[in-house]
Amino acid sequence: MSETIIGYINSINRNELIALESEIQQETPFGFKFTDDLNLYNYPKCLLLRNDIVQFVISDSNESNTATILLNENDYDPDDESESDFQKQFPSLLKDRIFEITKIIKLLVDKISVRELGFSISFCDEIEQVKHSSIESFERVVVTDCIESCPPNTLYIIDK
Repeated sequence: MSETIIGYINSINRNELIALESEIQQETPFGFKFTDDLNLYNYPKCLLLRNDIVQFVISDSNESNTATILLNENDYDPDDESESDFQKQFPSLLKDRIFEITKIIKLLVDKISVRELGFSISFCDEIEQVKHSSIESFERVVVTDCIESCPPNTLYIIDK
């Protein structure tokens, strides 16, 4: 049982996919990868039946598929010696960690070839609601939801 940030984009050319993954990995201390190994549990059936999407995961590290540290509701004390060195790589405030996650989503959305994007922030891949949002407002919506209850168990679909 763990917190996850998984999502999808429309299928794009393989070389562009590799370049985009590399670009995002260089821009963030978090894990990011495109994969075909995810199960989009509790996503709407219309998405589950499609084979023209590419899945991605945002995680605590490139070796992980979970975002347990990223989505921990507690703020960290960077001066606390009991915090692990790994944990100290992350912004100490939940709000700042969520903003970093939205920066990754913005990098994806800003690509011309990405015409469609959805992502979920959830506990045990549980999706309780689907929210559509514009590019301009999704960050505010996601941050507000996560501050209220993290993870919010929501699938966010960005209308581009």
